[in-house]
Amino acid sequence: MAHPRRTPVWGWALVAVAVAILAVPALAVERFPPPDFTETGHTLPPLVQPPPGAAWQDIIHAAALAVGLALAAWFALRLRSRMAIAWLSVASLLYFGFYLGGCVCPIGSIQNVTAALADPAYTVPVTVVLIFALPLVFALLVGRVFCSGVCPLGAIQDLVLLKPLRLPLWLQSALSCVPLVYLGLAVLYAATGSGFVICQWDPFVAFFRLDGSPGMFLWGGGLLVLSTFIGRPYCRFLCPYGALLGLCARVAAWRVSTTPDECVNCRLCENACPFGAIRAPTYEGGGPQP
Repeated sequence: MAHPRRTPVWGWALVAVAVAILAVPALAVERFPPPDFTETGHTLPPLVQPPPGAAWQDIIHAAALAVGLALAAWFALRLRSRMAIAWLSVASLLYFGFYLGGCVCPIGSIQNVTAALADPAYTVPVTVVLIFALPLVFALLVGRVFCSGVCPLGAIQDLVLLKPLRLPLWLQSALSCVPLVYLGLAVLYAATGSGFVICQWDPFVAFFRLDGSPGMFLWGGGLLVLSTFIGRPYCRFLCPYGALLGLCARVAAWRVSTTPDECVNCRLCENACPFGAIRAPTYEGGGPQP
């Protein structure tokens, strides 16, 4: 079996940053601060109660995310059922993607949490912090189950995958650095108030909402065409949240692996995996398999 790769120092630093973000008191009840009418002297009337159903809907969406993550972990670690995960992916695509329009989005929540850290006047609700934190917590415990069965962006790419090609290892290694760069730029832009680039360049939100500019449809359509022969190109080579999840998953307490006493080193799974996620087996001493 392959030996897990060691996490570099910068990887642990990013994990520490992610854990620190979870602990910040960015737990207000408003998504955006109220406007300031200092020049006109207008006074905002007191808000007696939140908009009908808004708070409860956010709680329901966060709870649905938690249930989906728990089911994905159960299907992967206990049932070991690809079919069950596939049906969960379809349900997640319909609910989080098309029904909610991609709004319950841990990927985009990176920017909300960053903005709250950088600007005390910017506040986010507890549910947004939960949506950001839950997949990271699960990744620390059981690996990237959010990616496997709950993320609608991954599900829509899986839906169009027809004949996956195996990319060269050197190309995969080179492209794997892009999500970390994207993550750094997204955090920088959100912290400086320059914009939410993750949301601006979300490739599939136009399809989820059936609304958007021609450029958004072209961007998402191009990735879907690419997804027909390359497994999850956005998830593997662009997604900034996937970069965080990958770092957390390196130290997961439980993770999916080939059962040693059943593996015969035929390497069929390695060649069949459309995502290049299964590494070549090695001897226990660390040498490559002949």
